[in-house]
Amino acid sequence: MSAPPSFHQPRQTGRRADARVRLGIPCTLVLLSGNLVGQLEDVSCTGARIMLSPPAAIGSEGVMVVNGIEAFGEVVWVRAGRVGFRFDERLPLDIVVRLRHFADSFNEHERRRRERLAQEFVTGRRSS
Repeated sequence: MSAPPSFHQPRQTGRRADARVRLGIPCTLVLLSGNLVGQLEDVSCTGARIMLSPPAAIGSEGVMVVNGIEAFGEVVWVRAGRVGFRFDERLPLDIVVRLRHFADSFNEHERRRRERLAQEFVTGRRSS
């Protein structure tokens, strides 16, 4: 007789535990080696992908700061100018949603700013 099927599914290595939200907003990694300014490309409750130049080293611990939100964690991978930052504690879902709303308004604000600068350039006017 064979063993009954197990309901426990082992965690897959290299797979995300939570869905990610795409953002594209500025952030700062505050590390012992200094502050690194980058772009928060996506975030989930468990971690984030951040574009940094130069990238932080694997194992660097610190705080990701974006729009008044702070999340402690560690750089767990580095590839092509991007780092994976795993949070020490899960971000509450409402914080992830708040970051998404901020990204939506930030992108619209930036689009309008670029349009205004282009119009000023074409007309030869510069706002003060």
